[in-house]
Amino acid sequence: MEWHAVRVELAEAAADAVASFLVEAGAPAVVTAASDEPPPPAGRARLEAHVPAADQPRIVAELTRYLASLAAAGTPAAATVTTTPVPPTDWEAAFRRHHVPVAVGTRLLVAPPWDVPDAPGRHVLVIEPGMAFGTGQHPTTRTCLEEIESVVGAGGIGTALDVGTGSGVLAAALAGLGVPRVVALDVDPAVLPLARTNLRRNAAGGGVLLLAGAPAAVRRRFDLVVANLLAGALVAEAPALAAAVAPAGHLIVSGLLAAQGPAVVAAYPGWRVAGERGEGPWRTLRLVRLG
Repeated sequence: MEWHAVRVELAEAAADAVASFLVEAGAPAVVTAASDEPPPPAGRARLEAHVPAADQPRIVAELTRYLASLAAAGTPAAATVTTTPVPPTDWEAAFRRHHVPVAVGTRLLVAPPWDVPDAPGRHVLVIEPGMAFGTGQHPTTRTCLEEIESVVGAGGIGTALDVGTGSGVLAAALAGLGVPRVVALDVDPAVLPLARTNLRRNAAGGGVLLLAGAPAAVRRRFDLVVANLLAGALVAEAPALAAAVAPAGHLIVSGLLAAQGPAVVAAYPGWRVAGERGEGPWRTLRLVRLG
């Protein structure tokens, strides 16, 4: 198979968002420019993703539209995109170099199965990376885990719902932090086998109910609902997500850029922001009902 390198030079503030987009568009990994090259100018970043040559036109076209959408949302990227053929690459080695152990908050650590360190005082989540989102490498996953740790640590969380579970990392964290009953939900049934494998690997398979479906299908209420989705989905699913939260419960939403925060919060009338975490341009919000 032939591969092409998609190289993007852009504003540093948009680098995390564009790197995440490239992975979701089909790039096995995204790296910064090689260390033997001159560094980009101040305030700029340089990304490189290797993609199958057959997919390169589609990915570049989608990337161009995404860069335009960032600018429209108030996060200008001022990007240049170039592509070049690349020689054969050991993708497994590159994949493994990308996925490394990540300490999160004060109690958690996310690690791939091939690199599980000793971590006294931390609950280790062993997550097999795959096409499903959620390995701890992205700010939205990390800030979600930090907010989960904070809310669960404060007590009173007996039930939790993870919407858009992906790899299952948030559900595994909820169970590992001591939530007795956890439901993990994803609209894409194709991600469930990976989530199931990760939950079993973390001894959480018996304590987590894994389901395929949309949030509107949920009929019970939970002390804590976590939804790490894109901003558009957080707005579209707002009625269902709000309905799934118990009267005195918490709703953690993530996957949004700072500029998208007001539109997301406006989709939840009768709620207020009780907590916010940010890393780069990304935001995680904790909402509670007014009154």
